[in-house]
Amino acid sequence: MTKSPSFRGLSWHDLKSHSSPFIVNRIRKELGLSKVVAELLTLRQLEKLEEIEAFMYPRSEHCSDPFLMADMEIAVERILKALSQGESLVVYGDYDVDGTAGAVILYRYLKRIGLEAHYFIPERLKDGYGLTETTLVELKSRKTDLILTVDNGSTAVDEALIIRELGMELLITDHHLLGDKIPNATAMVNPHQPNCKYPFKGLCGTGVAYKLLQALDQTLTERGYWKETSFIRPNLMRDLDLVCLATIADRVPLTGENRFFVQAGLEVLNEQPRPGLQALLRASHQRGRITPTTISFKIAPKINAVGRLSDPRIGARLLLSHSLNEAKPYVEKLLQLNSERQTIEREIFHSALRQASEQTHLNAIIVFDENWHPGVMGNIATKISRQFQKTTLALTRNQGELLGGSARSLDGFDVRSVLENCSDVLERFGGHQAAAGLSLMAKNMEAFCEQFQYLMSEKESEKQIGENFLEIETWINEEDLSPQLTCNLLSFAPFGTNNPEPVIGIRKAKPHSISLFGNNHLKFNLISHDQEYEVVAWDSSDWYPHLGGYFDMVLSPQITSRFNQNTLQFRVLDLRPVS
Repeated sequence: MTKSPSFRGLSWHDLKSHSSPFIVNRIRKELGLSKVVAELLTLRQLEKLEEIEAFMYPRSEHCSDPFLMADMEIAVERILKALSQGESLVVYGDYDVDGTAGAVILYRYLKRIGLEAHYFIPERLKDGYGLTETTLVELKSRKTDLILTVDNGSTAVDEALIIRELGMELLITDHHLLGDKIPNATAMVNPHQPNCKYPFKGLCGTGVAYKLLQALDQTLTERGYWKETSFIRPNLMRDLDLVCLATIADRVPLTGENRFFVQAGLEVLNEQPRPGLQALLRASHQRGRITPTTISFKIAPKINAVGRLSDPRIGARLLLSHSLNEAKPYVEKLLQLNSERQTIEREIFHSALRQASEQTHLNAIIVFDENWHPGVMGNIATKISRQFQKTTLALTRNQGELLGGSARSLDGFDVRSVLENCSDVLERFGGHQAAAGLSLMAKNMEAFCEQFQYLMSEKESEKQIGENFLEIETWINEEDLSPQLTCNLLSFAPFGTNNPEPVIGIRKAKPHSISLFGNNHLKFNLISHDQEYEVVAWDSSDWYPHLGGYFDMVLSPQITSRFNQNTLQFRVLDLRPVS
């Protein structure tokens, strides 16, 4: 541990690679990479050359055969039966970006091959989450024969029985973790099934739906469908824009196949964005290349806002628009609802913050107000969790005596398993390890809070990282900066869940061309071998008078867009003066 003072008052820790110097040197020699890049790869548990190649240079060949997924063949054959017999199929999505984007790509493809397809996306406040008896009865009244879910259905045990009783069939595509019981569906396509041999488990809901499309498209092609019918074969690569959008928005791991989906999807978004997204980007004043940051801050929140506050079909209609004029009213509605969402969220956050500040001594934070808007509980839980570095639940009243909300955790901690152990006092729960939803009766609120806090106290594995620590992955000298290093670091992108921006220490570096910009930011250059490397310190204008001389620095690379090209910029995490 380094105890010398730093600008942010942090203690610096050096992370140690689990790999031997022999493995690091082998990676350097066989792939021509620098020592720092080889160390960063081993810290990400990437040691095999084929794994490293797939990580740094992802291609479609690195993606697995969709038929490796359990029930994939059954699902494909059932859809083909619906096609041949003229049955009515409803794609049943979800009200977030993932569930909407997946519903759109399935619906559009199925319509294009001649199937009588429709889509249904439940409204959060009117219909609730996932399959419900009310919506199923409504779909039956529309003479629906087959329901195909996207991003939901894995825990719909009772609802699957209702579907059978109503004389319909159920196909599930989902990526959420399963409960103790598996729904009695005709097929369930979910890589988390115990019997599923699909090697990559990190797909989002749209990613799973895309794999179904790949399998269906492959089968139709092998059986000569396009020649037989004269239908034009859809180009599935064009749908990778929505797979990319959903993958980033749903914060699934940016490893494995997701790296290909994001990189290929970004190319589609930058070269030929669909009209709805093009209209949304223009209205959001997007300039330069679209990056994961663009999606996270300019696109996804606006589409999610519709699902949180209003009719999520507006988002689907935007993505299905054929022209900028058709998309315009949907974009205007999205911007209006996103502004309302921001206002609602801001007011609730201040109230939740006061509650959270009184719970810092507890193992988890549980904030609740029966008047809060249920559509923003996930965002509130996320913000509180990040600010206090604790697992957080944000709850409000849904309908009548039913309470509901969202849970968020940190650093891979499995909050869903804690909720599972509270199932005796919950009505419903589901989701992922780090993000889950729940509902319970108001009369069980006190018992649930006590039980949840008790279980959290037993979870010693939860790592609460204090704000006073900074973990450094590797160290370099200023002269180690080079165009080759920046090129290699660009290959680590896209950054996100399970692939964070590397944290790199630089010894005894001197800032040049120091300047202030914006309201409270500063930037400077590092110079190595006559090359300049831009460094930005966000919200750190108070450092400006103290930047003379040499410093040990902790930086993270981040991707920026200039002149329609991706470039690398470094972000300062901390500085420490050296003599």
